[in-house]
Amino acid sequence: MSDAKANRQVARLRAVLRERESRVQELERRLDALETSTTLQFGRLVAGAARNPRRRGVRLPKELYRLWRKRNVPVSASSSSDGERIQLDRIDRPEDRLLVSAPYDGIVIAGILGARAAQTLAEHAKVIPLYPHDAAIVLDTADVDMLVVDAAAGEPGGPWAYLGVPGMYDRDKALADAREIAAARSLPIVLWGEAPPATLANLSWDAAVTAPGRLAELLTPAVR
Repeated sequence: MSDAKANRQVARLRAVLRERESRVQELERRLDALETSTTLQFGRLVAGAARNPRRRGVRLPKELYRLWRKRNVPVSASSSSDGERIQLDRIDRPEDRLLVSAPYDGIVIAGILGARAAQTLAEHAKVIPLYPHDAAIVLDTADVDMLVVDAAAGEPGGPWAYLGVPGMYDRDKALADAREIAAARSLPIVLWGEAPPATLANLSWDAAVTAPGRLAELLTPAVR
């Protein structure tokens, strides 16, 4: 193959690559707009209430009012420079359970958890793990029954390492945002495990739980 022919082929491939990158960026912009649309969020709330009227139906009016108040909040347009790529997190949204033949009918937990707690709770409930970079986004949109924070989530080696250690402002801010969203959605905010650090123990909790069986009790009207 001559140099001229090779250069023409490289130029064509680069043109095709630029066109595909442009298409991907356009799809990403449309996806961002869809994710923040009031219509989609409304559908998720109603679908969650239809799936389980006893638990979700009670919270539906408050969540719809909260959505109505946010309807005119401007959404900043996302932009990406050449060569950058928006990473779309693969979120296992519980509301998608409506689309499968055997929907999950147990407790759904949004968890700030260490490895041991995540493994223990997964045996008794559907666990949606929260991470410092996406906790607020996932908790604001996912159909969950409660927020569970592990007393040992701050152990070194995990995504929430050093949570509760003075000076770790990014972890503290992510936890505070998650707690604020859970409170706005009337979700129980639960501390899991024994011997939590003082920075966690001094926060207000709806319950402090060490046994998985206690989680179901928090969803009864008498306790809530």
